[in-house]
Order: sequence, then C-alpha cells, then structure tokens
Amino acid sequence: MAHPGQEGPMTDARVSAAMLRAAFEVAERWLAANRDGINAINVYPVPDGDTGTNMLLTVRAALREAPDAPLHVGELTARIARGALLGARGNSGVIWSQMLRGFAEHLAAYSDARPHDLIAALVNASRVSYAAVGQPVEGTMLTVLREAADAAHTAATSGLDDLALFHALVDEAYASVGRTPTLLPRLRDAGVVDSGGAGVAVLLEGIALGLGRRPLPLLPRYAGTEQVQTSAVEHEGHGYCTEFVAAIAPGSGVINRIAMERELVALGGESVLVVGDDHTVHVHVHLEDPGPAISLGAAAGALLSVKVENMQAQHEAWMGSHADAPSAEGAVGAEGGDGAHGSEHTGGTAGTASTAATSVALPPVALVAVARGAGIARAFRDLGASRIVDAGDGMKASAGELLEAARAAGAGHVLLLPNDRDVLMAAEAAAREAPDFLTVIPTRNAAAGLAAAIYYLPDGDAASMANEMRGVLDDIRCVEVSTAVRDASVDGVQVRRGQAIAFLDGRLMASCPTPDEALLAALADAVADHAELVTLYLGQGVSPQDGEQARTLIEAAHPSLEVEVLAGGQPHYPYLASVE
Repeated sequence: MAHPGQEGPMTDARVSAAMLRAAFEVAERWLAANRDGINAINVYPVPDGDTGTNMLLTVRAALREAPDAPLHVGELTARIARGALLGARGNSGVIWSQMLRGFAEHLAAYSDARPHDLIAALVNASRVSYAAVGQPVEGTMLTVLREAADAAHTAATSGLDDLALFHALVDEAYASVGRTPTLLPRLRDAGVVDSGGAGVAVLLEGIALGLGRRPLPLLPRYAGTEQVQTSAVEHEGHGYCTEFVAAIAPGSGVINRIAMERELVALGGESVLVVGDDHTVHVHVHLEDPGPAISLGAAAGALLSVKVENMQAQHEAWMGSHADAPSAEGAVGAEGGDGAHGSEHTGGTAGTASTAATSVALPPVALVAVARGAGIARAFRDLGASRIVDAGDGMKASAGELLEAARAAGAGHVLLLPNDRDVLMAAEAAAREAPDFLTVIPTRNAAAGLAAAIYYLPDGDAASMANEMRGVLDDIRCVEVSTAVRDASVDGVQVRRGQAIAFLDGRLMASCPTPDEALLAALADAVADHAELVTLYLGQGVSPQDGEQARTLIEAAHPSLEVEVLAGGQPHYPYLASVE
C-alpha cells in the first residue's frame, strides 16, 4: 500500500474495470502531450517521423472498442486488445497491440485485479510481443517493456508496497529507454534514444499516474526540440510500407499466420509482422510492390482496412525537415539513462498526491498542408502544420490520402490546405466524408496556403480560423511562373513551347522568353496601390543569386514594396509569389 500520508495507486488494493479504463485514458492524454517529441526522434527502421502518432492512434482505436460502462477487467482488456489490433498504425502500433494482447490474455478470467496481477500481465505482454516479432531486436520498445515489467515483478515478489511497485515500473522504463543507444548503434550515431521505447515508457507512466489518480506533469518528457543526426540515418531504399487487416468468420476455418509470414518473406518483404488470432490478422510489411501482399491478404479473408505508404517519399520529406544537430549521445532521455529523470520535469510518481488531474492533450485543431519542395514544407511546419502531404512528382493527392493524413494528425478537427487547384476537388471530397472533422480552406497554390497558415493557432477555434483564412484569400494575389510544355492559346495569350509563362490567381497572364520577365509581367497586374509586401519562393534549381537578381528587378519596378525571398524548392515552378 501507499506510504503514510500519500495516496497510493489503488487505495483499496483492487483495480476495477472502470479504474483501469480511466488509467488508459490518462495514458492516452500523456502520450498525446509527448507525441511530437517522440515523432522527432524516430529513425528506425524507416524515418517517417510518425512513431508517436502511430502509437497514439493505436491507443485511441483501442479505447474506442471499450465502452464506458463498467465491465469485468478481463472483458475490458480483451476489447482494448481487439481495438488495438484492428486500429494499429505502423510497426510501433502493431507491436503495442501485441503487448496489449498479452496483457489481456493474462487478465482474461479476472473480474477485478490487484497491482501485482497487473504487473504479471505486463510480464506476459512482454513474452507475447517478443513471440509476435519474427526477429526481435534489443534496444527497442520490446526491451523497454521487458526490463520495466521484470523490475516491477521483482519489486512485487520482494514484498514492496504498491507505490514502490509502480515506482520500479516507471523508473526502470525510462532507465531502459536511456540505455537503448548502447544496444543499437544506429541510435547512438543519430544521437537519440529509441522512439518506440520512449512511447512505451510514457504509456506505462500514464497508466501508473491514472491508477494513482494523480495529475499529469505540466511538461512532457519529450518536448519535440531534439534533433537527429541525419548523417547517421540509413534508409532501406525504395518501396512501400503496406498494412492490412484480414478477417474470416468464426467457424469458417483459420488464418495460418505462420504460412502468411513465410509467403511475405518469400515475396521479398522486410519488417514483416503478422499478428492476431485464428480469425483476424494485422499485417505490416515493407515491399517493392504492395500488390502481391494485398492479394495474399484478400485470399486469406475479407480485407477490413488497407494502408500503403511510399517510403521513399516519406524518407525524402523527413530528411528535408531535419537538420543535423550538434552531436550529443542520447539527446532525448539521456538524463534519465540511470533512471533519475528529475522530478522538476514530471513530478515523478512519488510527489505529493492530488486528486485533480491536469489534462494535457493534443491541440484541438490541427493544420494539414499539401506541399512540394523542402523549403515550402518547412515553412508550413514552422507555421504549425503537423502533417505535410506530398503525393510525388507528377502525382496529385487523392481524397483518401488527404483524409488519412488528416486523421494521422491526431486532433479533434483538422484544417486542410490543398494548395493546388487540381487537388481542391479531392480535398472537398475528403471533407464530405468527414464534415464534422475536416474543413477545407480553398487555397489554390502554396503561396496562398502560406498566407492563410499564418492565422493558425493550435488552441484556436476551428470555425473562426477558417473564416480568417478564407478572408485573407480575398486580399492576396498569387503569381506562379512555369515553363510551357507545348504551343497553345490560353486566356488570349499565345504560348510557344519552352517559353516562361506566368499565372495570376490561376489565370494565364504572360508568355515571355525568361522566368524573370514573366514574373514581372504578372506582378504588374498583381500589385495594387495598397500592396505592401511581395514574398518570392525560389523553385528547384533556382540559385540564391537568381533570387537576388529577381529581388532587384521587383524593387526597381515597384519601389514602395518590401520584397522577401525564400528558398521553396518546389518543382516545375521556378517562382511562386504572393502579393499582400
């Protein structure tokens, strides 16, 4: 039980289903607060920056499966594990779902549980998750759960009280995270700890705080300010991260998970995970071609969900958004490498008890933007965008991809900036699928999108921000300069193949020998008497010297304007410009 004068994890030494569900809800909020920090350090095996988000979405899927009404602990944990299996995202989410499966299996017959029962369930969770991974790697989330559960189990068998038991669990979890760079050279070289392990530690701490009815710390463990040494990040190469859930009705046979895993390996699959039971499996695999894997799933049963992501595009976007940081081994969690994460960060699990919980959650409103070019993407991130959608060269994002990106932002509502006239219809189709969740701001190019994004506030009101963003579109003129790919006559302008062409707010305005001339021709119509600022984004292959020359030409033509030049990196458009 608790130390005298302190509230222990369970004052009656029994945990009901309602208490356990409430603890998982606290863990969800604590993971939400740490999501960005965990995302920032993900380098293994694919640097897509999504570990925190994937684990958070998996936890939320698990909670949705469990009703609010009190249940037996065994029934509650079975439903949570089932929800996690069906809703798991990414490698980390799939492995966390297997940890929950092992947790639920141990508690299947329990109507309520004691603290040491929960620790024994975590020990089983570790065993099940190791068995689910074909080739377990130490220095990952598997290691963190195993070492934390073993430490807590030792405390329980030593006769320590409940408070000390959960202290041992959480302290060892963070200590294990701190040691992960010593087990995985890739982490050591990148100067970070394992992101999946960090997620497990955060979740365990959240559960312990929830069971003790204690407030969440004011500051997250992982603040999102850490940087990865990108020179140390290896890449698996081209290919697709493919996930699907396949199911068959009970009584109609079984799904052979072992045979499916072997077939995926034979197809050349890497990072293969095939988890679940005889009737439902969740599959995660990296392949050059996702088609055969999906066909394999369809042959095994009905496909309940399918997700395919281009890992090369993920890698390029991730590398473009990360700069090398000063070398510092274990930049995240390093101070907790000996289990001594300071109480000034979290209040520990041993501080003064309180019954008032501090709610720490993701921003209620997230911003998602479609963008090409590292500089453009970085500018959107700097303005608060949590997800950047880049469909690839020559491709346009689909409604499904936009909706998936919005959901991955992990917020209650999402403002979407399509930033392309050819993507606007797909964005509106996505919004029709989730009208209470997704609001589209009709930005037709990146320059307009960046002007609108200035009005984003994570804790703002979605409707008010949407109105402000739409309003600014009425006050901004946008110029796009590209190269004609064929002869044509458009909007009264004769165009010859290879000439520079300029659009103003989507309408072709000029065809000129050079991009500079086309830019100036369009700006002549864009600049009104009240205009004050031109922001010029330099496209792929445009040098800083070219940008300075363009600035000089604009200032000469419009002496009253302030001109800002930024590296955008967008393909096909050497210049994008906004006039405000």
